Amino acid sequence: MIGPLGYLAGRSARNRLLRQLRRLRTPRYAIALLLGLAYLWTVGVGQRPRSGPPDVSPAVLELLGALGVMLLVLWIWIFGGDRRALAFTRAEVTWLFPAPLTRRQLIEYKLLRGQFIILFNVFLWTFLLSRGWAGAQPWRRAAAIWILLTTLGLHRLGVALFRGSLTEHGRAGVRTRGITIAIVMLLAVVVLVDAAGAVPALRSAWELGPEKFVAAAREIAGRPVASVLLLPFRWMVRPMLAESWSGWAQALLPAAAMLVAHFIWAVRSDAAFQESAAAAALARPSARRSGRDARFTARPIPRLAATGWPGGALLWKSLAAVVRTSRARVAGYAFAGGIAAIAVLSVGGSSATLLEIAGWLTAMWAGFLLVLGPQWIRNDLRADLGSLAVLRSYPLRGRTVVAAETAGSTTVLTGLQLGLLGIAYLALWAAGVEDPPLGVRSWILAGAIVFLPAINFLAMLIQNGTALLLPGWVRIGPDRPIGIEALGHNILVMAGFLAVLLVLLIFPSVAGGGVFVGLESALGWWAAAPATAAALVVAGLEARIVLVRLGRVFEATDPSTVAPVEAL
Repeated sequence: MIGPLGYLAGRSARNRLLRQLRRLRTPRYAIALLLGLAYLWTVGVGQRPRSGPPDVSPAVLELLGALGVMLLVLWIWIFGGDRRALAFTRAEVTWLFPAPLTRRQLIEYKLLRGQFIILFNVFLWTFLLSRGWAGAQPWRRAAAIWILLTTLGLHRLGVALFRGSLTEHGRAGVRTRGITIAIVMLLAVVVLVDAAGAVPALRSAWELGPEKFVAAAREIAGRPVASVLLLPFRWMVRPMLAESWSGWAQALLPAAAMLVAHFIWAVRSDAAFQESAAAAALARPSARRSGRDARFTARPIPRLAATGWPGGALLWKSLAAVVRTSRARVAGYAFAGGIAAIAVLSVGGSSATLLEIAGWLTAMWAGFLLVLGPQWIRNDLRADLGSLAVLRSYPLRGRTVVAAETAGSTTVLTGLQLGLLGIAYLALWAAGVEDPPLGVRSWILAGAIVFLPAINFLAMLIQNGTALLLPGWVRIGPDRPIGIEALGHNILVMAGFLAVLLVLLIFPSVAGGGVFVGLESALGWWAAAPATAAALVVAGLEARIVLVRLGRVFEATDPSTVAPVEAL
């Protein structure tokens, strides 16, 4: 069966590439491709130093690369090892699952199909990290990057199978993986104890400057526990830094061995998964008798009231869809963990520097979400427009539907931003930061609570309006296109979004600023209250005008013109 599956994967990749090339006949795709190429050229060529290689030793680069890969693997274990690693399309499920194929063959086919994305990333990163294509170094680096990315892909698959065995099969999965779980827990305890002992030295070195901090980090990395922990990740990044064929070949052997080991792990994880599934099937009758079949238990969500605003049902649906996802649970754990970490670090007052760094980083991410959040959070018309026929069947006016859908994504985005700002406020307060003063930071937090919902609602209106007015420019549904063309498309859409948002924010800013200047002489800083009210009123009028327009477009849109979204 490997021959037919290989043929299917190859033809699928070929057809996908041909489809992308045919799309370039449309001007918007051609423009997006040119923008993506221009951006990559600017980042990969225009930003390269002209005066020679940076004064950084290969040992430091290897340490930084190993730490980066280790953090990525840790992220996969905590957040990324989900079922999407084994996601199949509807056609694959229809035609391959009933076929006489083993589970191992299906996994191998999935890995083979993933090589299209891996090879694209190999080409991209080789271009960004190399000064030219002449010589052997870029090709050695390309092979090393391919091994690294393929190993990480296999690791993500293995983690997905491991977590699936635990979550789907309960006690049977735990018994099957008991030795692995015990080893991981013991390793985590040892690492945490060793890391706790290294924190004072790192804190002291940080206060002496970057060079002392890097030297202290290298010294700690050479300790027994840290060196053993980092050794596999050093093997994975070492071929990328080799300067000669002999050094590259010597470094490639451990990296290739890790690739083979990960492949065997993924295949063996599949066998263990089948064993745990059989054990769970044998134990299922007793579980049913006791009413403890938790696999089909939905996560609790707030009940929907019987009466109220008609659009509230759509808003409830949008928020319930987010609450039931694993990302919402992870975000909640992350916020709770951040607050707990601030409380622990603030005891004794010896971690002020670390708290200050954490505070500014979270504040920076809150600022990034102001610009990038409207594209990332999509529990609105961009996710539901594929079911336009169902939305049109509801006894609701078009502007009510658009308002409810927009309010759902606005609520999620605002909650994330305020959560990050709250953590930043607590971290800077615990660190005793004096610039900016505590009073200024309090005013900024209060202003964010007042203004962020309005700004985010206007931003989400722009995104939903684009989906209605220009559906060809917006990704509808869960599909995530990749490639240079998608990169240029995102840049173009982001530029247009920011331009329209700035135009919409001009009028509320002018209204609020005018009221404040006119009343400041009489009321002083208390003039901020009527100025805020004036700005919010103008923003509300803008939102109403846009909602009326988009509501008419929604009511006039033919559902047959919108392609339905296929669930994976």
